This record gives sequence, C-alpha cells and structure tokens, in this order.
Amino acid sequence: MTRHAPPPAYRTLDADGIRAVLAAQPALAARLGGPPGAWRVREVSDGNLNNVFLIGGPAGGVCVKQSLPHVRVDPDWKMPLDRTAFEAAYLRAVRPHVGDLTTDILHFDPDLFVLVVESLDRHVVLRHGLMQGGDWPDAARAVGAFVARACFHTSPLALPFERAFDLLEPFARNHTLTRITVDLVLTDPYRVHPRNHWLSPELDPIAAEIRADPAVRRRVGALQARFLTCRQALLHGDLHTGSVMVSTGGNQAETQAETRIIDGEFALPGPIGFDCGLFVGNLLMHLFARGDADAETRILRDVARFWTTFRTDFTTLWRDAIAAGTAGDAVPADLFGHDPSLLRQAQDDLLRDIESDMVGFAATEIIRRILGYAHVPDFDLAPDRAHRAHRQNAALRLARDLLADPDRTGTTDALLALARRHAQAARHTKV
Repeated sequence: MTRHAPPPAYRTLDADGIRAVLAAQPALAARLGGPPGAWRVREVSDGNLNNVFLIGGPAGGVCVKQSLPHVRVDPDWKMPLDRTAFEAAYLRAVRPHVGDLTTDILHFDPDLFVLVVESLDRHVVLRHGLMQGGDWPDAARAVGAFVARACFHTSPLALPFERAFDLLEPFARNHTLTRITVDLVLTDPYRVHPRNHWLSPELDPIAAEIRADPAVRRRVGALQARFLTCRQALLHGDLHTGSVMVSTGGNQAETQAETRIIDGEFALPGPIGFDCGLFVGNLLMHLFARGDADAETRILRDVARFWTTFRTDFTTLWRDAIAAGTAGDAVPADLFGHDPSLLRQAQDDLLRDIESDMVGFAATEIIRRILGYAHVPDFDLAPDRAHRAHRQNAALRLARDLLADPDRTGTTDALLALARRHAQAARHTKV
C-alpha cells in the first residue's frame, strides 16, 4: 500500500474539489441532497496528519478525510499517502464486530486518498469536551467494549490462524505510521533527540531522571519488543481521547450519550494492551492537567470502568466462542481436557499480561505527550506556566514509577492507587 510519491491523479482538494468528488458519487450526492453549490464545506482538521472536512447538505452530511503528502502541521516532513487506505481497511475489518461504536465507511478513492465516512457533526471530541468541563460517564465503558470486540474478533482466539494471519498481514505493511510510533512513543523520549521538547525548564530534572533510570530503560526496552513482536490482534494504534467522539453535553444521562471511535489510520497487528494503554494514559494526563479532586474522582472512575468493561467483554466473547465451537486456534479449550478451571486460569493469565502491558504503555504515552514531539492540549488548563510545569512533573513522576517497578505496579488497582497518591501530593504541594 505504501506510496512515496503522489499518483498522477492526486491533488489536494479545496472546497470546490470536495464538492466535485462527492457529486460524482450518486449515493453520496443523494445523502447530501440538493445541488452541490448548496453544500456547506467546513474544515475541522484537528490532528497532525490529514485534512478533514464536514460537508452538509439539505438532506444530511458526510465527513471527508484526505491524506496529504506531508505532515499537516509540518510541510517539510514528507509522508506517503496510504494512511487513509489503512484507515478504510481498518473500518472494514472491525465495523462488523463493533457496529456503531465506530463510523460507517461510505466511500474511498484510492487515487485521491479520500475517505468518506458518516458525519459526526452532533458529536464533540472527548478530549475537548473534558477540557470544557463535561463528563461522559459511559464513554470509558464504550471504549472498553470497542477494544474488546475489535481485538478479540481479529485475533487467533476467535479465528483459525490462517484467517487471522491473512487479516493482519496487510496492516503489517503500515510501515510509516508504525515507525512514527516506534520513534516518537517508544524511543525518542528516552534519549536526547531534537524532536523532544517541553515548555518549562522546570521539567529538565525529571526528563533527565527518566532517561538515566536503568529500571525505566529496561522496562521500555521490553515494551518496545512487545510492541514489535507480539501480534495478538488488529490494533487501532492511536486510541487517545482525541480519537473518541461523544454526543450530547456532559453530565447527561448515560443512556442519551453515544460514543464513536475514529481515526484508525495507525492500525497494525500488535499487543492488545497498547490500545488500552494509550487511552488510559490520556485519561490520566487529563487528571493531572485539571489538578482538582473532582477530576481525580471522575478520571479514576473512568479508568476503572474502561478496564472492567474490556476485561468482562473480552472474557465473555471468548467463553461464548468456546461454548459455540467457533473459537480460534489460540488457547484451544480441548487442551485443558475436562477441567474448566484450567481454561479459566489460562484466560486469566492472558488478561493479566494485557493488563500489565496496558499500564506500561500508559506510562510511555504520558512521557511522550509531555516530553516528546506531539503534546496534548489538556495542560493548557493550567492557569500559568508554573502550575503547568508542576502538573506535568507530577504526571511524569507517576509514569516513571509505573515503568520502574512493573511487578508492583502492573495492575489496574495499583495504577489507580499510585495515580491517586501522585495527584493528591501534587495538589498539596505549593507551586
């Protein structure tokens, strides 16, 4: 799929170009309704890589995403265009299993690298909603359900290995975006590198401590190997609070809210705990960015809900597949004879490995989003630079502790207790 030069038919679309592409597809034109000149085109690009537009017509709307031949926020950083192709393939692979927890793919143009999906114009990005003080009590459960379904059904736990390998193989060619993850998430923050940066010199000491700590480096090395060699399932690959859309305002009844996971362009085969860890790491950063007791209560609630839902749903899917005789080749039930307790132990062992991976990858996500290339806006909630540095320092110390002693901190309960301790210490320390 990788192309390092734009194909001859490729061009970056403006509003008129988008209208022309949509008008050429009868189903899309009918979905929008009315003449193309009446369609409203609004750019909503928010990430680092692509142009994204919402198009509205008299009858409805769509979302258009186009890959650029460079990083959107850095035109000198050249990129192949295939990332929307991987996102389209990811949606086709997981939507049959996750349903409306993600978006419906409506069209993909392989020459323009344009992906068209349903519009989520009535939703807000979870990260932005949290920053504005909203609270979506059911969103974490929805993300947990999404990861459980998407990962179980694309793994050899659910499929014969031939089908699982065939499904995962095309995503193993997602080299460019996987290289970004390997470098920016799992390597650069642990060495001196020009892409690393942080706004406050007050963070210099903790950055140096993290780079120099042999226990941290040993754990990060193990996580690097885990990421590159453990191909448990098809991952989203970039599952943070900016990749989750939620409907309705915060503090609404849970039954009114709808959660959708978007932006699957980083999709790759990998360890399930990586997706879990990215989401949890971003929740924890919001906890420290906000810096108050209410945020601590809500975010730790959401971390617990995410893991409990993932674990329950994943285990249920697995047990139901075994009972129905449709389970895959990994951990086959007949290996354990007539002793169901042995099978349960094997399942618990795998879930513990995923949980430990989740905690470790959550820590690496915190470190890269504060000390590495791509920062999160959550810490803009701090009233001034001193408070920002103080809150970031607390988050980094949590991450360092999670990495330095995985035997003690590799469970959700330990993570919650340690996060609470660091958050409370930060609140009670004078800035």
